[in-house]
Amino acid sequence: MDPKAIHIMTAGLTPGDAVSNFALSSGRILRELGVQVYIYADHIAPALASQARHSRFYPNTGQDFLWFHYSIYADNVELALNSRDVKLLDFHGICPPRLFAGQNEHLAFLCQQGLDVLPTLHDRFDHYVVHSEYSREWLQSLNFPAANIHKVFYCIDTSQFTGADAALMDSLGQLDYFLMVGRIVPQKDVLALVEIFSHINQARPDTVLILVGTRQQTGKYQQQIEALINQKGLQNRVLFTDQVNNPAVLEALFRQARLLFVTSEWESFCVPVAESLYFGTPTAVHHVPPLPEVAGPAGLVFDKADPQAAAAQVLALLADDGRYQQMRQAAAPWAAQYSDAALAENLRQFFNHIEV
Repeated sequence: MDPKAIHIMTAGLTPGDAVSNFALSSGRILRELGVQVYIYADHIAPALASQARHSRFYPNTGQDFLWFHYSIYADNVELALNSRDVKLLDFHGICPPRLFAGQNEHLAFLCQQGLDVLPTLHDRFDHYVVHSEYSREWLQSLNFPAANIHKVFYCIDTSQFTGADAALMDSLGQLDYFLMVGRIVPQKDVLALVEIFSHINQARPDTVLILVGTRQQTGKYQQQIEALINQKGLQNRVLFTDQVNNPAVLEALFRQARLLFVTSEWESFCVPVAESLYFGTPTAVHHVPPLPEVAGPAGLVFDKADPQAAAAQVLALLADDGRYQQMRQAAAPWAAQYSDAALAENLRQFFNHIEV
């Protein structure tokens, strides 16, 4: 690879955020490949302050690469547009603003602004990076040049997983549980998941649903979820952990789960699917793209609009141990394309290609 510096810029850096994690992981891997890498953001969580600089310190030399991550509007969009470096727009998709309406109006506004600006970017960057065929089709529908759109899969930062918490593994092994990992926000449609789980739990009363993710962004939505849990009589069957940043705890949660559930209204990739498969746990996903693409042969695909039918699919899978074990065996090999090693090779090929 060319020794030019790569400047990675995103709206914000927050622990546990998928875009933040990818920016940090790709930066680490590029450094391991011998490249100078600098990371910038408009908003940097204190825990990540040592790993990034504010966007205003981007030098704009005209001799390097700017890898700009776009998932929401931020002030640094203007910095990217005025850059003289070779510019890469990494498109992570933009959450539909309606999913924040009435819950977090500031995020709804930034998402809408991001959507409004997106069509104007089709000729403002040299190359475009996507992480799924869904995102590629989205850009092509807005007349982004197909020849300049490159797919690079997300990465599971396997370097952080050095072994599961053994005591927790033993404790979790006593439970028959399903897992959801992600922010507790309307985008994830946790209400639909509780509805589906209520039907599963009627047939298998010992099952538990564990929800892993921050509950701080949308208090009203949290109240709606708790009301539904109470209505369904699931107070002791649905467990909240809040956000988990301890890799040993996360690994234990993934490894011992029966299935990872994803009932999101919208996703541009969904890293927890890749993580679950990496640890050998199949997934059950709503049929919206790109979830079936990411889950592959280790994913059960359902329509959350019919919770009873979705529950019946899950129960049928669990009753067919041969089929379930086939999905478990397919999980880790499918997840290999999301590994550190795969990302390193993809990045090497990508930068060699665009430098030709």
